[in-house]
Amino acid sequence: MTERHDDFGRGLALHQQGRLAEAEPLYRRVLRKAPGHFDALHLLGVICGQTDRFDEAHQLLTQALRQRPDSAPALTNLGNTLGSLGRHQQAVQAFERALAVRPGDAKALRNRGTSLRALERPVEALASFDAALALQPDYADALIGRAEALLTLHRRAQAIETFQQALALGKDVDQIRYALASLGVGSAPSTAPVAYVEALFDMYAHNFDQHLTERLGYRTPGLLVTELQLANPPDGADVIDLGCGTGLCGPLLRPLSRRLVGVDLSNLMLAKAREQGHYDELLQGDLIGVLAAQSQPFDIAVAADVFVYIGDLDAVFSATSAALRPGGLFAFSVEACEGGDYRLGPTRRYAHSPAYLQRLACAHGLGIESSRRSTIRKESDEGVEGLLLVMRRS
Repeated sequence: MTERHDDFGRGLALHQQGRLAEAEPLYRRVLRKAPGHFDALHLLGVICGQTDRFDEAHQLLTQALRQRPDSAPALTNLGNTLGSLGRHQQAVQAFERALAVRPGDAKALRNRGTSLRALERPVEALASFDAALALQPDYADALIGRAEALLTLHRRAQAIETFQQALALGKDVDQIRYALASLGVGSAPSTAPVAYVEALFDMYAHNFDQHLTERLGYRTPGLLVTELQLANPPDGADVIDLGCGTGLCGPLLRPLSRRLVGVDLSNLMLAKAREQGHYDELLQGDLIGVLAAQSQPFDIAVAADVFVYIGDLDAVFSATSAALRPGGLFAFSVEACEGGDYRLGPTRRYAHSPAYLQRLACAHGLGIESSRRSTIRKESDEGVEGLLLVMRRS
């Protein structure tokens, strides 16, 4: 056996064991000796996709397909990569090329459906999910995709039934129960599942800013920072941007900041925020854990459109108050509801009542500096009413 084949064989074995960091250099060694090695190009592209390096994955998979243009697995992986880059029209084309070679590929049909949903073509998406399920009736991911397409088509009862079929298979249980709760089936959890939020924002990372500002009329960062400035924040403040996403608040907070820290669950969102260059530090993790780990207190904490994914805010208020210096400011937005503490709506976003927020403020040593109602975004071309609040730690 040649050294090249030995390197590839060891790399493949490690890859199959999930030991990606060890497999990668072996594939690269093969490619240094044989730059056109199809399998090394293909599987190194897969590793890059598995580790969120989608631009490099695209380059490698494209090179592999020059060697074997009709490789259905490589075409499917190219489609997955294009979808992760937000290039869904091209992803659909790659999946259709794969299906022309291998029509019975349930995974390619399911992933084609996912990209068609992203392109707002729900009828075609539903047909793609149904085709996948005809081949593999117990394919939970295809059932979930089918349920989402049915919701888009306003076929609520069928969507609920399909979610329940997926739930019985035991995959993504918390996320399915969350979706069902938003439709009035079962009790709402106190917060959105972490995996749901992370996957949602990983999916949107590459076109998130455009989606929010152009499609949803999103204005919260500017409105919230205006409210913050009215509270006379200190010059040269230590600021933490909770749920910073791609960094839409970054350029607005930078002029106020001596030190600006961003926090988010989504690694892909943080990569986009890093490109902007406004943040001194970017941390991946849940808000409460990151706040508890900070050794230096902050003058300002900001959370723009973050609490829509958290119902029970008690622990967040506790951690934020503890992380602020006396006199520190806490600026955040919520979607508004009346009565009760909070509710989970059909958009899978929580709304909170003013009375609940007032109680939390009192319980955690925070005084309300300002509270203003505002239309903070659109949903189905209708304005969504929210609250912009600034609180001060006593």
